[in-house]
Amino acid sequence: MADKLNWLGQHLVLIRHLNLADVCAKEGYTIPPDLADLFEGVSGVQDMVFKLAGADKHKNACELMAYIAHRRAGVWWGYRCVCSINEELRQKPPEEIDFEKIPEPPPPPPYFNFDVPKPDPALAASMDAALAGAKGEAAKSAALVNPAMKKYIANGVENAFQAFERANGVHPMTLLKQMGERLKLDPYAISPDSPIFRMERELKEKLKKQREETIAEIKSQFAASGLPSPLTKNPKMEAHQKKLRDDALNAVYRWVAAPDAENAQKCMDAGNQCAGTPAGLLALSAFWAFGDLMPLGDQAVPTPPGLAANGLDKTLLTCAVQQGGTRKLKERYEEYFRLGVEVLTGADNWEASLASKIMPHEELPAVSRSAPPPPPPHEAPANPASPGSNAGDVRTGSAPVPPPPADSGTRSSPQTPPPGGASPYKRWKPGEEN
Repeated sequence: MADKLNWLGQHLVLIRHLNLADVCAKEGYTIPPDLADLFEGVSGVQDMVFKLAGADKHKNACELMAYIAHRRAGVWWGYRCVCSINEELRQKPPEEIDFEKIPEPPPPPPYFNFDVPKPDPALAASMDAALAGAKGEAAKSAALVNPAMKKYIANGVENAFQAFERANGVHPMTLLKQMGERLKLDPYAISPDSPIFRMERELKEKLKKQREETIAEIKSQFAASGLPSPLTKNPKMEAHQKKLRDDALNAVYRWVAAPDAENAQKCMDAGNQCAGTPAGLLALSAFWAFGDLMPLGDQAVPTPPGLAANGLDKTLLTCAVQQGGTRKLKERYEEYFRLGVEVLTGADNWEASLASKIMPHEELPAVSRSAPPPPPPHEAPANPASPGSNAGDVRTGSAPVPPPPADSGTRSSPQTPPPGGASPYKRWKPGEEN
């Protein structure tokens, strides 16, 4: 019988859909076109999740898990992923980028890119010797000419030169000398005030101005979104942004502990303050997961299908692309997949942190997160958590009783866990044999 029980603790139980067709129809999930062959012949969501992971497609596996996850468990999974990236950035913060020290791009290569030949003294000496020999041979030949004939030819040439001078105003020999002087000059000299050089200067000025405007725009966008800017370090701004992110995580944790209308509204308020950060986007995802866009209104406004799942998926993406940290993008998605399997199989939930009265994102760096403190013996609380109570504030009063995983849209009252506070789920990791 032992071989019949190897499935225990290895099933994704905290999910909303069992078939891929339901996920596509009810949540708006779209099968990636480039992975259509991988989806062929698979109908169960759990089989598809582990098939994607086995094909080293952890990002796609996490995306599918975000669409099938029980809403409350999915938000807890996202919360664990945000805590993971925060721990990475604590160990290795993103490096500051100084655009002023980044060298400008090199100039383009010349149109004719060839090496200028180097002087060759031996070749020059041989050519001089050849020229001297030619002159000597010419002198010998001239000595053999009849002097009378030579004088006659010289007079004829001079008469021709004088006729050329009368017609053109310059003696041919003078003209040859002037041509020799011109040959010493650069035949391709261009004025620095020519149009092409003026256009070059204007273009450089425009590029410089555009570069300065781009840097200023990037800095302003970081400041407006609440993201930690890797461009310049501003202690006051960093402290303000950290407070916004902490407020968002506080709201998320309280919603997980008690997913009621009041905590959903707090998630929306906190998430809107830093929507560009993983914590802010997760807070908005928790608000959408509540199922009512007007949680404190008189009439419920249902959340559009797939909005909460898409927010959770984009939360993981925002975590994965953060600068700095100790992992690369692929390694982060592998870690997020591992965390997701632990959450959706029931091996990891918020029970231990509620019992310890410490929110995981507030733990000190020295506290080991691999082995959370064991929960105290179970005691019935004097005031059990109920919708509308501040059950998320686990730092004051007696430890609230964690409700069982249930769809947040039902707004059901919390129930009492099994005696002793022990989790009914066996802890299991992917690839681990039972």
